[in-house]
Amino acid sequence: MKTNTLLPSLILSTMLLTACSGVMNSAQAAKQYYMLMPLTGASMENTDAQTPGLAMNLTAVPGLDSDWIQALGTDARLTRYANARWPDHLPEVLTSVIQRSLAATGRFSPVDVAPRSTGGAWFLRLEVQKFYGLQDADGQTKSVVVELYGSIECGDHRESFTLNETVPVGGERLSAVVAAHQQGLDKVTQELFDKIAGACS
Repeated sequence: MKTNTLLPSLILSTMLLTACSGVMNSAQAAKQYYMLMPLTGASMENTDAQTPGLAMNLTAVPGLDSDWIQALGTDARLTRYANARWPDHLPEVLTSVIQRSLAATGRFSPVDVAPRSTGGAWFLRLEVQKFYGLQDADGQTKSVVVELYGSIECGDHRESFTLNETVPVGGERLSAVVAAHQQGLDKVTQELFDKIAGACS
């Protein structure tokens, strides 16, 4: 009778130990975090001596509001690169990077993150619509696409725009995929500078 009573307990104990060892297994792949950097050394045309304040607000379409580095397949399915992440959710990451890029131009004083403009500052609104690798039918990442939709309000003028860049990936390595994201972001950031300068000259 004791054997019949102890057997279920032993099985349960074994299952619990196995589960715990799986959670604590140091052999599991660690998360890898990748940084995106601001565009520095770029200038923005300033037609007067004023350096207006700039408020910016950035959001992302559903599916991109996460910290996963992602790819879009030919079947319209978003997939995640294994264990590869941005340091924060994508809107927070790009807000920080683009804010620092704008500040580095010296064109604005200051550049704030805010839901609306105050005190006569210009207002930049951006929405991340694409920011992922593009995979072929074999699951190989051939390029990265970066697309931002936005608008700039300066004084009584308001102008909307779309910024889009596709960058080829130089090899089926995660580092190459991240590098293509950086190149695409640098290109659309420079385009953003040009759009603001043209709209608010």
